[in-house]
Amino acid sequence: MTNVAGSIRSRLKRADVTPMRAWVKQRVQLRLARAGYLVTKIDDDGLRYFEVSHDSDVPLPPGAEETLRQDNPRLTELREAYNALEYPSAVPTQWNDTFLSKNLSLAWFRGDNAYVWQLRLFTSSARTRNYLAMLDVASRDKLGLMGKLKEDGLFGAFTFLFGDREPVSRDLLDSVNEINYLNELTGLADLEAPTVLDIGAGYGRLAHRMSEALPNLAAYDCTDGVAVSTFLCEYYTGFRELPDTVRVVPLSEIEKLRDSYTVAVNVHSFSEQSHASIRWWLDRISERDIEWLLIVPNTEGELLSTEVGGEREDFLPDVLAAGYVLEDNRPVYQSDELREMIGVGDEYFLFHKTAKA
Repeated sequence: MTNVAGSIRSRLKRADVTPMRAWVKQRVQLRLARAGYLVTKIDDDGLRYFEVSHDSDVPLPPGAEETLRQDNPRLTELREAYNALEYPSAVPTQWNDTFLSKNLSLAWFRGDNAYVWQLRLFTSSARTRNYLAMLDVASRDKLGLMGKLKEDGLFGAFTFLFGDREPVSRDLLDSVNEINYLNELTGLADLEAPTVLDIGAGYGRLAHRMSEALPNLAAYDCTDGVAVSTFLCEYYTGFRELPDTVRVVPLSEIEKLRDSYTVAVNVHSFSEQSHASIRWWLDRISERDIEWLLIVPNTEGELLSTEVGGEREDFLPDVLAAGYVLEDNRPVYQSDELREMIGVGDEYFLFHKTAKA
């Protein structure tokens, strides 16, 4: 009996169970499909649509990896200065240490991360959707910035090539779109010595692009309530060798801001702050002479904050109370047909100052 059992076990060990596994897998997938579910294995490229990632095809420039470190003395200094502040704007509700540890790689700060969603923005078919976004943006590029501003893919940015066109990225497309929009509504490119305040400037994306796009720009001040953003902005604006007209003003030195600006911009920043923080920033805006205020929220059709518990509060009344009226509200991608295929419903909210608050 023992020999028989041993023989059976031996045969089972030698048996090829692959057909059985395949049959079971097929049956399970069939039942799930009938229930309305499709289960497939995601490869490494597919995973990029669901997690923080970067494109390392373009290597980091010399010294970047050594400088862009969590233990950099300048970053430590900024963190200590920000932590000592009692401003509501210095208390993050979304951009806390836990969020940053999961959503940001310092050396690859232009990858798909907390600052600019790239592959994750589109969830699939990023190449096709970036092509459609490029067509939409290029159709309104009256300043010719698609041919003037370049994308080199540094610091992890995902780039896309289409025919004989120059490489594009979301950094580039968003910037070209925003600059053309502001120019259409405010005449920014034709003004004599316009000035810009960028609240929630991140790593300095728009500062880099606008300073190259508008030679008439007299001043561009970047500020942010997150220490690591100020650190990266200082590094990036220096790396790009931007002119002296571009400044990075730490939150701890907010008194160094100018008394007046042509326009203040806030792109995907207020939506990630508390209501108290937004009100604090609006106080800083209203006490200055700032004619235009551009807000690009994360939520379609609404201006909503992010509170500690995840609640959202409407801050449109606070903008109006600061002495502004809504001048224009339109989708970021303006072709109805393309916008549906791109799958992004972001909107511009442009306010004009009418009176002192």
